[in-house]
Amino acid sequence: MKRVVLGGDNLDDFPEGHESANFKLLIPRPGQATIARPPFGDLPEHERPVVRTYTLRHFDRGRGEVVVDFMMHSDHGPASHWAATARPGDRVGFAGPGQPKWVDLEADWFLFAGDMSALPAIAANIERLPRGAKGHAVLEIMDPADKQPLPFPPGLQVHWLLNPTPSQPSTALVDAVIDLPWQAGSPSVWVAGESGAVRAIRRYLVSERDIPRRRLYASGYWQIGMTEDVHQVAKRKAP
Repeated sequence: MKRVVLGGDNLDDFPEGHESANFKLLIPRPGQATIARPPFGDLPEHERPVVRTYTLRHFDRGRGEVVVDFMMHSDHGPASHWAATARPGDRVGFAGPGQPKWVDLEADWFLFAGDMSALPAIAANIERLPRGAKGHAVLEIMDPADKQPLPFPPGLQVHWLLNPTPSQPSTALVDAVIDLPWQAGSPSVWVAGESGAVRAIRRYLVSERDIPRRRLYASGYWQIGMTEDVHQVAKRKAP
């Protein structure tokens, strides 16, 4: 994971309290002097920036800073390559953010499950939890160094799962959620990450644990073997 801090002169109307929301990172192609913003309409493909979806980790209005955490893939896609090589003064575009993805703080307990693509949004949620919150956080990371010193409430049991090859199919995250001891009361559940794992966890929670959909946020952020462009099309077609 690599943290990049973005700044600019046009953040005066940037919304506060939108940590955990997604946004579009607009990465200029080589030779692009200006960064076009969506909607692109009839703009030729070669004049458009590369667009990738990321999570707003933190916004500091006083400092004029937007904080983004990048999951660094070994094969470096366009966004992780940009993050790996970014230097002060480099330019990148930003569209959004959308609506934040919060858990219900009135729930009796909480369940978080996700891989490193979901960690920024999960971290933002954990920072909002009351000190007396209880439940589980099942967090899949690539390396022990990816553990983050978040303000976990004492009653929130944290389960770190090590998966150095997230691009290979694995049931570790699904199995860990299924094996959790279930707590009494009504939970608020937040799940995101690789689409196959998220679908399996959602199916378990709805069919085996009778979690109503209003108490469940479950979103596939990416899918093994698919680029983001292909994955977004597949998500729009999914029932």
